[in-house]
Amino acid sequence: MLKAIDSGLQGIYTGVDRLNRAAERIARDGAGGDITGNLVDLMKARHEVRINTASVRVADETIGTLIDILA
Repeated sequence: MLKAIDSGLQGIYTGVDRLNRAAERIARDGAGGDITGNLVDLMKARHEVRINTASVRVADETIGTLIDILA
């Protein structure tokens, strides 16, 4: 179960990194850059973080339930 949390956290870090890189490209290149591609990367990052946050939440709730059952 802890592996699921670790995996989810790694996915969150990856999503935040993708978001930062896309934001840096937008700030650096402005309107002359690939706005559409960068916005798609921002949306991918958002979904990546949301999905991994949900998986961490589910793993945490499952661990809590198991502890309640065993206590």
